[in-house]
Amino acid sequence: YTKYATDPELKSNYSIKNAADGAGYYNDLFFDKLSILSNTKNDSKVHFVHAAPGFVNSNWGTEMPFLLRGMIRCLQPLGKSTMECAEYMMDPILRGNAGDDLKMKPATDGDNGIYIMKEDSTGGKVTKDHTEDAMSSVWKTTCEVLKRAGIDLNV
Repeated sequence: YTKYATDPELKSNYSIKNAADGAGYYNDLFFDKLSILSNTKNDSKVHFVHAAPGFVNSNWGTEMPFLLRGMIRCLQPLGKSTMECAEYMMDPILRGNAGDDLKMKPATDGDNGIYIMKEDSTGGKVTKDHTEDAMSSVWKTTCEVLKRAGIDLNV
């Protein structure tokens, strides 16, 4: 979603596509900023991993319109099983708990920042639109929205 700075809450540009694009994009930007802030203020490390498992044969899409849901159901047998997906997604968590190397580096800044985990549990990259400006803008908006809900992230 490219209008993160001018219409961050999709008040003027709402569409299913913009909401879907914004959801993952905002998630990565917010948790990247949170990881950087928490890891520069504490001795303990906090890692956030965005899993991009690829196409998984799950019940995803059950809330979609009938025709789209039908197409998804036809394609589902081509996706990886939920068990296979879970195995890959748990790998870095179990490695981290055991003190082992995560087999990947943060996708942005040195030892801090968000990890992007590809479908084989190796490290991925953030998009070219994942900039410091976008991260700051989304962080500011998220803090404002949460504050309206009574949650103050004054970090």
